Amino acid sequence: MTAQTDHFTPGFRVAPEALAAALERLPAEDLVSLPLLDRAARQRLSGATAHLAFRRARPVVGEGERAVHQDFVICMDVPWRSLLWRFAAALERHINAALRLCGTPLLAPRFHINDLAIQRYERGSRGITPHRDHVRYDGLVAVIPLSGAARFCLCPDRSGRDARELPSAPGSLLLMRAPGFADRRDRPFHFVADITRRRLSLGLRHDNRQPPRPDALPRGQQASASA
Repeated sequence: MTAQTDHFTPGFRVAPEALAAALERLPAEDLVSLPLLDRAARQRLSGATAHLAFRRARPVVGEGERAVHQDFVICMDVPWRSLLWRFAAALERHINAALRLCGTPLLAPRFHINDLAIQRYERGSRGITPHRDHVRYDGLVAVIPLSGAARFCLCPDRSGRDARELPSAPGSLLLMRAPGFADRRDRPFHFVADITRRRLSLGLRHDNRQPPRPDALPRGQQASASA
């Protein structure tokens, strides 16, 4: 199999200048939300998830006060030729264009997406309780709800008290800082709750323990990497 190199241009609703302004707020705000996708793009991406194999997430991760409760199904095995990876490459280019517009360097050398997860929460699901993303995810975390309704909140600690809800309507881009962004090493606590309509979302990250996407390698290395 060869790597998919075709570009996918979904027509982002947020201009690089507005995205750059949001990125410059991120060190202070931890998490920002912007409009990103129109209905047609959301439907196209949702359709690309239809034949993927989902598994139920572990109900509880960790123990005692550090326990995180999870009530969703997830797919992390997305074929490289999927439209979803082409979308990831397009979003990566858009974010990097915005980073170049920032007055202060925020992420070096650039944001690279090599981890893609699709999560589905049923109506009435418990969601996922306050947690921090794994330390192996660095730079930025992007979450894009494609359908449904839920609360996506930032909070100071695992208790979930004093939470701040961010707009998370379908098509939103939720950007959260991760270790290495603006020289910060801490990780924000956040949670998903109150699922009132089945929620489908994409999570796009850089996993520092995994290799680059095949299409991001020099052309001569792509075929062997994706074989």
